[in-house]
Amino acid sequence: MFSFQLGTVAKVALCGSLGAAAGLAVHDLVRRRRLRKLGFTTADLSSRETILRKWAEIAVKQIPEKISLTQIESHVWSKASEYADARTALEKLGLERNSVFVASPQKWVVEFWLTHEVGLFAAILDAPSYGIHTEFMVSYTDGSTVSFENTEECGRQHLETHNWIHCGPVAPDQLLYTARRERQDHHVGQMRVADCVQTYERATNVSLAWRRRVGFSPEEMKHTYERQRRKRSLLRRLL
Repeated sequence: MFSFQLGTVAKVALCGSLGAAAGLAVHDLVRRRRLRKLGFTTADLSSRETILRKWAEIAVKQIPEKISLTQIESHVWSKASEYADARTALEKLGLERNSVFVASPQKWVVEFWLTHEVGLFAAILDAPSYGIHTEFMVSYTDGSTVSFENTEECGRQHLETHNWIHCGPVAPDQLLYTARRERQDHHVGQMRVADCVQTYERATNVSLAWRRRVGFSPEEMKHTYERQRRKRSLLRRLL
């Protein structure tokens, strides 16, 4: 009886609500099918907590044992304008552009930049998870490193001996200022390209081995999910 007493506007609103509900149901069904293809069971889908735990297990299995940096002749940067801005900024700081390497098997790209500043070097990276960003890495005589990058906080733990500090979307000159301020006295001194490659490989591979051992916590996976959702939402608004 109630439906026959609704006005035209109310009927349209009701149809819209039912359509939205149906859309959400279809989306949930598609999402569940995709998760099952990844190896999720019905029990894994019983709660957000179990989903995050299973996702963490899958993520750990996908971590390579190690990466190796291989020099390449050139690279088509995913966002040419962002790369051009980063390159110009490093050139203005007096850094020297050097070789480009691809990290296998993960397929992210790093271009090294040398500086007269002792104990550190810079890099422009093109990675699927973060896009194009800039780093300044400080290397120490005890084998430890600290990297300062202009990315948003990832919500994940990092090794004390190989720490990646997310400084937010700041300019390269601010990253350099932070690296200078935080740099300790036991740095390695002047660095060549070969030193940069070796340092970056070692820091990454030690971190990968540690991560395979400790895994990911549900809280880390939740933060990753929320970050990816915000990114997708921003992309939809831009488009």
